[in-house]
Amino acid sequence: MAVMPFRHQSLRLLGMRDKILLLDEVHAYDGYMVKLLEGLLRFHAAQGGSAIILSATLPAALREKLLDAFNNGAGFAAADPNDNAGYPWLSHLSSSGLLEQPLAARPEMQRTVSVNWIQQRREALDIIYRVVTAGQCVCWIRNTVDDARDIYQQLLHEGIVPEENLLLFHSRFAFTDRITIENKTLSWFGNHASVSERQGKVLIATQVVEQSLDLDFDWMISDLAPIDLLIQRAGRLQRHIRDAHGQRQSALPDGRQPPILHILAPEWQEHAEEGWLGQELKGTGFVYADHACLWRTQALLRQYGEIRMPDNARDLVDGVYEQKIAAPADLQTFSDIAFGKVLSQRSVAAQNLLRHDLGYDRESSDFLWDKDREFSTRLGEESVDVYLARKGIDGQLRPLVDEIDFCWEKSRLSVRKSWWQKNSGTFQCPDEETLTCFRKRHHRPSGHIVLVSEMGEASYYSKRFGLV
Repeated sequence: MAVMPFRHQSLRLLGMRDKILLLDEVHAYDGYMVKLLEGLLRFHAAQGGSAIILSATLPAALREKLLDAFNNGAGFAAADPNDNAGYPWLSHLSSSGLLEQPLAARPEMQRTVSVNWIQQRREALDIIYRVVTAGQCVCWIRNTVDDARDIYQQLLHEGIVPEENLLLFHSRFAFTDRITIENKTLSWFGNHASVSERQGKVLIATQVVEQSLDLDFDWMISDLAPIDLLIQRAGRLQRHIRDAHGQRQSALPDGRQPPILHILAPEWQEHAEEGWLGQELKGTGFVYADHACLWRTQALLRQYGEIRMPDNARDLVDGVYEQKIAAPADLQTFSDIAFGKVLSQRSVAAQNLLRHDLGYDRESSDFLWDKDREFSTRLGEESVDVYLARKGIDGQLRPLVDEIDFCWEKSRLSVRKSWWQKNSGTFQCPDEETLTCFRKRHHRPSGHIVLVSEMGEASYYSKRFGLV
């Protein structure tokens, strides 16, 4: 917001003057956010600020963009980043020039995760059952909420894993329920989880567990995903040192079996065509639209057979994102379309950014103080805020959460606008007059209400499954 034509923009920049800007997980930013970040780094460097940027899986092209942006703002001499960066890798840009060097990885980070390919969900379920029988814990990360719910329901139906040992974690839970599930996830699989807490536990999750949460699973299954995300997911596999029984210990070696990342993927197709992901991973094709990226990920992991940290991490990430191997023509078309969207996102961001070269001037933006134009720091698909509410006999709406502070926010969840338009007809919602009154009273002009029972549940929402 400090580099966009928001009100009080200059005060935001002033607050950053001579400060250290700390950014994490920058590999997860889309084209729009990266362009905004470049603008922020340019302004920040120009007024004497410093920045620390962290990422576990940063492609070379993105590293170069961020260095160029800071360099441009600071007015340093042109930098020439190393094309053969190691991993971990430090790039230090200052008035003295660009210093780059490899860093030593901690001993516990130097490990090899073998990759095992599976083509059928039954293979994944059999792995889960073997793990549970052995008294260990396992996580299956699915790429869509619907796929996660589907597997969770199948596990419940087959009844081999006790219901109390199963947990579903995705983004379509009200905030209060999501926090409860997150805390339970940390209790079962966190750094300090005991042997008894971990024993026989199964987590079915989506991308919500990829980052930020400090989790440690004995076994892991993942749907096919871009290479950087698979590396992130593998980072939750035997993350902490434990003995053969799962008891936390302070020093190597780890007493468990060698780590294996089981990846659910289509059968290998050297000349893959549209539809190659198959029915089981159909949703994956919508979430990760660059199918050539997925194909390259599968190709390189088949070639290497393992994720060897830190030795081959750079080769894997750059091999996929620098397109060092040619993808089948049909899939390259998907990649070209995805790249076109990235360029479009960057173009929109460039229009929304203030021009640094013009200084503090009304001409620094074509939309400066334009009341009819809305700006956003994100450009993803438009989302809808949904509030779970109970309706009393007096007709008044009450939030799902009966607390004094932030009761409506704790009763909220966010869904994609397209998903809401497709599914909202199956929910019980208040009439238009009641909804309008709610929006005005609580200053939520675009919020929607979904009604639940006094127990906080309905046929379309539960504390276990979330919003269906």
